[in-house]
Amino acid sequence: MLSIYSKNIRPQKAMDAIVAATADFPDKTLKKWQKIITADADYIHIVISGEVEIRRVSDELSMFTMRSQGFLGVSSIYNNAAYMYGLARTTTVIRTIKKTDFERLIGEKNLWAEFTQVLVWYISILSKRDDVLVARSAYSVVREFLIEINELIVLHKREVNVYDYIQEYTNLARSTIIKILSDLKKGQYIVVEKGKLITINSLPERY
Repeated sequence: MLSIYSKNIRPQKAMDAIVAATADFPDKTLKKWQKIITADADYIHIVISGEVEIRRVSDELSMFTMRSQGFLGVSSIYNNAAYMYGLARTTTVIRTIKKTDFERLIGEKNLWAEFTQVLVWYISILSKRDDVLVARSAYSVVREFLIEINELIVLHKREVNVYDYIQEYTNLARSTIIKILSDLKKGQYIVVEKGKLITINSLPERY
């Protein structure tokens, strides 16, 4: 779902330019499960490498996973509100930079256009998430996540528990997820063994 969509529209050149411009700032290595807190409006965090899950502060819901370079805390430095935080899912390298230093650097390097591209990219990701989850049937949501899980398995060689993954990224009841996946298995649309998605044969548009 979001991993496919975000990868396809990712402004890579803009990302690379900003990351390169901040090369003089020190890197910090985070261990798996360490948090990246965005509540301090005086700092932003640049993810250099690793995998970071973005979670909503209010209910710990996983919003999306950042699997390459990215930024955290950008919204906080302008509205003094932290709605999300990062959770390292692998060993992760970040740069933490003061807001004033970051703004000065972006201005000196004439990178405001690139930074705007990055902000629009994040807005597009969250808008896409709303499009998938808001006012959609439970089946439509599960279908989108099955496609994403399949990509994680095929392209990223990830082992994913399909039930846990869908529940972690949505507000769907586990019983609802189990029922939909069970029906898809009975119809031979998917193969799931011990919670792992093995194969997608085809997915009907409607349930």
